[in-house]
Amino acid sequence: MTFRNNLYFIDSVSRTEADVTYRLHLNADHIIYAAHFPGEPITPGVCLLQMGVELLSDAVGSELEIDTVKNVKFLSVLHPEGQTVEVRVHHMNVDGNAVKAQTDFTAGEVPVAKMSLLCRKTAK
Repeated sequence: MTFRNNLYFIDSVSRTEADVTYRLHLNADHIIYAAHFPGEPITPGVCLLQMGVELLSDAVGSELEIDTVKNVKFLSVLHPEGQTVEVRVHHMNVDGNAVKAQTDFTAGEVPVAKMSLLCRKTAK
């Protein structure tokens, strides 16, 4: 399942030689929030992982699948309403079909999650 243009929407993208930063907003009406948790919705950690892979795929311009996730740190909860989320993809290294990167999520000034992703390009 792809979450882009469903669970989240990209508002802007900023690219430098060293990183790509995405500003996005979450869809508070997405069905995930009805179950996680009614009355106090938060974004599940697994959704943050998928969002990180999707944004890394966009950053390198190739469809990716997760091979390994390292050093995942969930630092605070991410509520879907009223927040602009920033995701910074950095320390990218593409070696053939292998792609490594660090992704950092923040909401406002609050760190939400950090993770190191090791992915591979898909044959699609």
